[in-house]
Amino acid sequence: MKANTFPSLAPFILKVAGGVTLLLYLMDLISLLLGARFQEYAWILEFTTRAVDRGFIPLIGIALLFTGFWLEGNGDEGATNNFKGVKLAVFLIASLLGLFFLGLVPLHVSTTQVAQTEELNRIGDRVKQVEAQLNNQVQQQLNAQLGALDQAIASGQLPAEQLKQAKAQQAKLKKFQSDPKALEAEIAPERDKKLGEIRGEQQKAESQVRQNALRSGLRIGLGSLLLAASYAAVGWTGLRRMLS
Repeated sequence: MKANTFPSLAPFILKVAGGVTLLLYLMDLISLLLGARFQEYAWILEFTTRAVDRGFIPLIGIALLFTGFWLEGNGDEGATNNFKGVKLAVFLIASLLGLFFLGLVPLHVSTTQVAQTEELNRIGDRVKQVEAQLNNQVQQQLNAQLGALDQAIASGQLPAEQLKQAKAQQAKLKKFQSDPKALEAEIAPERDKKLGEIRGEQQKAESQVRQNALRSGLRIGLGSLLLAASYAAVGWTGLRRMLS
């Protein structure tokens, strides 16, 4: 009696495990879609990544289910017609999942490209802002230094030597203020050095963005394509055999 109890439980356990595994994934997918924000690129990328990264789970559930069905028929696929409706439903779900993952390929790739373009634009805008701030700082420092010199000279408290130096510096700064070319020649080496560092960081950031986009596009795109082919093969093969 005991010898027959454990083998008879195996198909039941496999079917329960397979059904729960399949249903939990579908419930998780539905819950994600209920909170869909297709206008947000970040949400789309998170959704497609999560769906594909966990896309193998229903396949395991289907394998467990049909292993249970097979064991229940003592290894003979035609020995039992039990759960025919369940089998048909599972094959339909597999076929729909094949179409779903096939649709994720262009969705993820196109969204990745759009997100990459936006991120590159943001990096470019930030660099332009830093460059503008750098140029503004030069002008602000020039005005501040000139104002401080004007006050010091006007105070009449500077010793003769310092007064002479202050007036020379004042004349130099006023020349820079009135002659942009002279100011450009003065600040160009230091400014160009800082700009070179900023643009070097920009190139590194843009290169990282492109690499991340390429990796994500290949990994999720190819993974989704593989899952689509797998589910389509299972679903369509099963439906064809059942309907024939």
